[in-house]
Amino acid sequence: MDAAWEPPEDDAVIGVVAEEADRRSAVADSLEASFEDRGRTVVRGSAATLSKADASVLVAVGERALSALARESPDVPILPVGENVGLESVAVESVADALGVILSDTARVRPRPIFEVTLEGERYRGLFDVTLVTAEPAKISEYSVRSGDEPVGSFRSDGVVAATAAGTHGYASAVDAPELSPALEAVAVAPIAPFATHTRQWVIPPGFELRVERDEGPVALVVDDRSVRSVPVGSPVGLAFEDELRTLVLPADC
Repeated sequence: MDAAWEPPEDDAVIGVVAEEADRRSAVADSLEASFEDRGRTVVRGSAATLSKADASVLVAVGERALSALARESPDVPILPVGENVGLESVAVESVADALGVILSDTARVRPRPIFEVTLEGERYRGLFDVTLVTAEPAKISEYSVRSGDEPVGSFRSDGVVAATAAGTHGYASAVDAPELSPALEAVAVAPIAPFATHTRQWVIPPGFELRVERDEGPVALVVDDRSVRSVPVGSPVGLAFEDELRTLVLPADC
């Protein structure tokens, strides 16, 4: 549920995060030129650095920056900038105007769930999707989905993807995963290139497991845009919502 946005009472510090240094510099330079006479300070850096900085608001340029911030879970809200499928975003050329509106107290804060992924004692975080995928082409493995103590389904396929509401508008949509409203606390799960022609897709609550039941080659665990490790046969991959990323949403008439 959206919450009211309370802009800082003192001079605002705007942090700019982008995985590509040239995009980060271009946006930061533009903001510095727009706010140099308006009591705003612009800083630039990585997600890890700025998540710990004393910023009033963070500007995330692109999906990779949003994913990086989800791994850090900053305390301040984030303005998504650029092409972010599934999230309300502002265009790069409009970011200064958007921040002017936000800092005048007309935005809302919208929470976005973050995946907490567990495998053999290791933890990973993702904002969009989690994928188990056979690393070698033309190799089909068997996967299963379990919620609590109950089996949800099993299938042979190239892989399986689980997506948050934001993630269902991206890669997951290409494998016919249902698109979810951000108002739902749910996850869309779908096989990737299933061997059977009538394999189901599911919408289930967070707090479930994916498993590789049988493999014909190495299976990789991919969280958002990062391949983080291989998945052993029979080891449960737990997916839950343990935290959230707060994004700023402009009024519809802006």
